[in-house]
Amino acid sequence: MKQSYLCIAIPEQLQEFTIVADIADDNTKDEKSTNNFGVKHITDECGNLIGSAHYSNSGELIKKIFYKGSSVATIEHYRNNHLYSEEKYDTGKIISKTLFNTNGSKLSTIKYKYNRNDQITCIQKYCDNMIYSVEYGYDELKRVNGRKIKVSGDIINEQIYRYDILDRIVEYKDNNQCINVHKINQNNELVSYTITDIVGNKIFIQNKFIYSDYICTEIELNGHKTGVKDRTYLNNVMLKKPYTNEDDLDFTMSNFIKIPKICYTEVIKTKRDSNINTDKISSYIISNKREQECKPPISADNIRLLKL
Repeated sequence: MKQSYLCIAIPEQLQEFTIVADIADDNTKDEKSTNNFGVKHITDECGNLIGSAHYSNSGELIKKIFYKGSSVATIEHYRNNHLYSEEKYDTGKIISKTLFNTNGSKLSTIKYKYNRNDQITCIQKYCDNMIYSVEYGYDELKRVNGRKIKVSGDIINEQIYRYDILDRIVEYKDNNQCINVHKINQNNELVSYTITDIVGNKIFIQNKFIYSDYICTEIELNGHKTGVKDRTYLNNVMLKKPYTNEDDLDFTMSNFIKIPKICYTEVIKTKRDSNINTDKISSYIISNKREQECKPPISADNIRLLKL
């Protein structure tokens, strides 16, 4: 999956904060050079163009882009005039991302590996002397059919995906469970599926509809049935197609282990960091905690089955 960074451009979300410097008028050149705003060239000692610096209309440095030939080599992002992250690229693909604190010390580093089809095969996060990683496998149609979750080289969980001819996931397996889909409606919602947990319990889930309106869900476990109204069963996240980026690493890790949070008052938070609530996301993931291995590992597992 190539990312295109082959030209100097201001991201759309930053355009309203930037002004392109006008250097056509030689009479104003000296005056404008004393102000930091817009886009400015970065040159080496020989005067060769090697990158560009982007400033807000208040003079704050937003980012620096450095080139290797016609491709981006490095992008440095700044907040409050402090470097907070550095991304490195190779032929249009991101190969690493490093997060810094305001003192310039590294907080974490993420590295990416690719196959011959430019698909990500591994994402590794180095944080607090630990290595958290997700490895991906692909089928002949370039779909993710396997995912390994590792901590410092040890496999924590291994997941397998199988698709139908309509490119929908119809089977999911990991160390603790297997989900088999029996029917999906026209809106790509789950109508019926079976979950087999680690101890061999089979949980049959049937979502009821009248026309296209969801009514309720019937759940059967070991011959006992109950009914609930919970749309969680229509959107089992384990049956969503996996994606390959930094968020996927955090998403999968939040279910199986708890990565230590970076708690530094001097850390410059990004908009993405403040918007993503992994705890909220993980609450929808099928539980995999050790103390809950004997419970039915299904999303929203408080379905009162134990009261039957």
